[in-house]
Amino acid sequence: MNLLRSYLSRLILLALFISIFPAYVSASTPWQVWPAVGDARLTWGPWVIYDSELRSPDGKYQGEGDNLALVIRYHRNIDSEDLIEATNDQWRHLGISSSKRIQWTNRLEQIWPDVRKGDRLIFVLDDNQGAFFQDNRQIGVLQDFEMSQSFLQIWLSPNTAYPEIRSQLIGKR
Repeated sequence: MNLLRSYLSRLILLALFISIFPAYVSASTPWQVWPAVGDARLTWGPWVIYDSELRSPDGKYQGEGDNLALVIRYHRNIDSEDLIEATNDQWRHLGISSSKRIQWTNRLEQIWPDVRKGDRLIFVLDDNQGAFFQDNRQIGVLQDFEMSQSFLQIWLSPNTAYPEIRSQLIGKR
């Protein structure tokens, strides 16, 4: 009788583990466990705007086409319109055509929220698909690979407006 009770207890625990484990795996996104490649801070005068961190599956930056996560933690409240305007300015700096910038900023208007001090916006490029997260909640997907690459190029292009931040993010302090 004790042997049967022990066997049933183990069987119930195994069934419980099997039923919980897939939910745990699917709820966790890989970028959360990727090691950091580098980190940087954007300031404007005496004010800290945000801290950023670049992550990759192996903790190294190889260049375009990599699976990457860019994590930005804001130190200030910023309206989504201001974030989109700043993104458009950076794309203009990188030479992206006006027609693409209009199309892409329209897409960002559908995705980006206003951010508050302490919020994190994360962009993940994984297997050629881009996704935005606010903290750990996915808020939008980009099917356009060129847009995804161009978004990351704001920080990672050799022609970025912020070469020191680029160097820090890609681990070349």
